[in-house]
Amino acid sequence: MLFLLVSLSSFANTEDIFCAVEAAHHYKKIVVVKNFAKDKYKHCTISCIVGIECGVASSALIGVAKEIYDVFGPGNAELEDLLANVLGLRISRRASVTDLSSCSQACQHFYPIPH
Repeated sequence: MLFLLVSLSSFANTEDIFCAVEAAHHYKKIVVVKNFAKDKYKHCTISCIVGIECGVASSALIGVAKEIYDVFGPGNAELEDLLANVLGLRISRRASVTDLSSCSQACQHFYPIPH
């Protein structure tokens, strides 16, 4: 994971990384799902919108950094979280996905949320 983090950092500039950290923090408060099982939906959606707003490399970088932090901190590091992040980044590259709503809809296709 550390190798991936170092590799990604060469593709993202400092401004994009700050953008990604700020955007992820902002959207984490907005994309609220009470069911813990829907954590992957949150990873996907937040990675998608941050990828659109700040760039794919910086979003990927903070996603990997978050999972590394979870390994050593209070969080729960999971490979599935990284996979959901990658899916969100792939979705962010679609021409039809341009905002939080379209990210959410696309991610719900893979990680359904009961209403």
